[in-house]
Amino acid sequence: MIANERRQQILLVAVYLMLAVMYSAVTPLFESPDEVWHYEYIRWLAAGKGLAAPEDVGVAPWAQEGSQPPLYYLLGAAITAFIPAENADAVLRYNVHTAVGNADAFGNKNFMLHGEADAWPWRGVVLAAHITRLLSVTLGGVTVALTFLLAQLALPGWPAMAVLATALVAFSPQFLFISASTNNDNLVTALATVTLYLCARLLSVSTRPVWWAWVVLGVVMGLAALAKLSGLLLVAPVAFTLAVAAWRARSWRNFWQAAWLIGGVVLLVAGWWYLRNWLLFGDALLLNVMFAGVPPQATPATLAELLALAPGVWRSMWAVFGWFNVLASPWLYHFYTALSVLAVVGWGVGWMGRRRALRTGVRPAVLTLLILWLGVMTAAVVRWAQISYAQGRLLFPALAALATLLAGGLMLLAPLRWQRVSAWALTVALAGIAAVAPFLWILPAYPPPPLVADASALPAAPTAHFDAGPVLLGATLSRREARAGDAIDVTLYWRTERMLSADYSVFVHAVDRDGIVQAQHDSHPGLGAYPTRVWRVDEIIADTHRLTVPAGAPAPSALRIVAGLYDAATGQRLASDRGDAVTLGEVLVLADADALPGATYINFDNQMALVGFKLDRRTLQPGETLHVTLWWEGLAPMVQDYVVFVHLLLPPDAVWAQQDQMPQAGAAPTSTWQVGERIEDTHQLTLPPEAPAGVYRIEVGVYDKDTLARLPVDFSDQGVVLAQVKVE
Repeated sequence: MIANERRQQILLVAVYLMLAVMYSAVTPLFESPDEVWHYEYIRWLAAGKGLAAPEDVGVAPWAQEGSQPPLYYLLGAAITAFIPAENADAVLRYNVHTAVGNADAFGNKNFMLHGEADAWPWRGVVLAAHITRLLSVTLGGVTVALTFLLAQLALPGWPAMAVLATALVAFSPQFLFISASTNNDNLVTALATVTLYLCARLLSVSTRPVWWAWVVLGVVMGLAALAKLSGLLLVAPVAFTLAVAAWRARSWRNFWQAAWLIGGVVLLVAGWWYLRNWLLFGDALLLNVMFAGVPPQATPATLAELLALAPGVWRSMWAVFGWFNVLASPWLYHFYTALSVLAVVGWGVGWMGRRRALRTGVRPAVLTLLILWLGVMTAAVVRWAQISYAQGRLLFPALAALATLLAGGLMLLAPLRWQRVSAWALTVALAGIAAVAPFLWILPAYPPPPLVADASALPAAPTAHFDAGPVLLGATLSRREARAGDAIDVTLYWRTERMLSADYSVFVHAVDRDGIVQAQHDSHPGLGAYPTRVWRVDEIIADTHRLTVPAGAPAPSALRIVAGLYDAATGQRLASDRGDAVTLGEVLVLADADALPGATYINFDNQMALVGFKLDRRTLQPGETLHVTLWWEGLAPMVQDYVVFVHLLLPPDAVWAQQDQMPQAGAAPTSTWQVGERIEDTHQLTLPPEAPAGVYRIEVGVYDKDTLARLPVDFSDQGVVLAQVKVE
């Protein structure tokens, strides 16, 4: 039996390793969260520049990662120090148009610009980064192997549960994705799982632990504290283990002796790092350095905000790729949610109908240990969500505990004779999903170069020759008529007459008759995936951009579609023989006769919604008055009389005219509105004579007249931009 279980464990680890290596090869370099900065810190240390110092903060290329405990980075530097990094400038190129966190973005899912320097055979920075990825893959293997052993200790009565628990870790697409990236989460996850396993072993024996067991536990805890700050939280499961051991021995003296021994070892292993931080930065945890790179929220997230964030954290626990901008299909999230619900039901059914089996098949102390650790990590992630951006991978140190609990609940739903078959059937399904995930969701986010083989198929259009070398051969528009909210796809056809030395950006604008840009899309070519520096002479590139007609666009009217190239570093447009903005055609914006002018729907805290607006002009001069008409709809009975503000703002934040008043100048206070009632409300904005020329924004918001607290829109109390006007 033991040999058979060992073979099962080896099989699961082997399949995990194959999948993780595949994820590492498929995922473009540095296209997982913070990976480039994790690697930059490794490269910094490999170059002999030393641990982060105060003078490095804000200028070093590792962003906030220099604030992290250094063990993972020191390991990475040790195994890559022999590799020269002479091609760093060719590899480490950032996409200035990247759509971080925006899964709905049209292209630009790539955080980095990729090219021939990334290709096989790997060398320099690319080789070093892939070696550190293999370090992460190995650490993930440690987590997978110990999950099997941990589940055996927690649920010894049902061996099939260990198989399923291991599969839930090893074949989680998100765990594989992070395990295949340069990221210190992999080290702290492995060490946390080692700690849980050691604690579970101590809880599984009735004899008094020997002193060296506490020493080993202290060493692992110390290493975890050097891996990531979340490693410090392991004090909770270790303290629980000490308390249980002391209770069994009926001696709290044993508790304090073991605690002092473990604490002393932890200080010997990791204390130097925290003392160094205190002496150099005045902050043992280096949170001040982290927040210098990633500023915390101005105010802690409310309960409502946390509840709104919870589904995203849950999804990113299982399958959110890229820089939080590549989602799996909805069915996958439903699948993991269903498994979790069934597991909870399974524990309930087991408690009600299989108490004898539970008594013989479960070690309550180990199970309590897992629940405790999962609760501690969940509380830590909730606290972090109040301060910064929470992600599911932050729960990975407790992933083995979660998987064991899920597996136990799921197997309790199956009849005893079908448990082994059920466990392996679900394991095969999980492995299958993990195997196809990179090809279903990751690779399509980074499309290959969109080349045109037949030049004769190009649309007949005047060409534009840019001085730097690119040639715009023509363009197509997906539609010639549109309404507010419609998308217009603009495909540009490029060729270059010589190799380009810079990564130029493309702009596509929809400009109204007053010269105001109503919609725009800026990107590197090929949806961000084919920067100009890697273009080959005479190849033809199909470069598609998407414009969305805003609710504030004038209608009926014509929008002129223009395009060009510019240097994102300087903002300087490239000149061509047709100017620096080439006209491609026009799109007629139609008005909807059945809808309100400027039809929109902006929900202010479920109290009232802005459903339409109209401007009496689109251009004005200093000293003139702009009339803004708003249409409101009551969403709920209101006891407060809210004030509406309308600002005429010159970006970034200069307010040159405003009017704050209750709707209809106080004649229609919100406390009198009926649910579903629509209110027409006009505001007058008069510019002072000294107002500068420029394109101004119309910004609207609502606040309580007594407390001045604003009604939020999607948890933000910032004003909502409706439209733009031009001051001449």
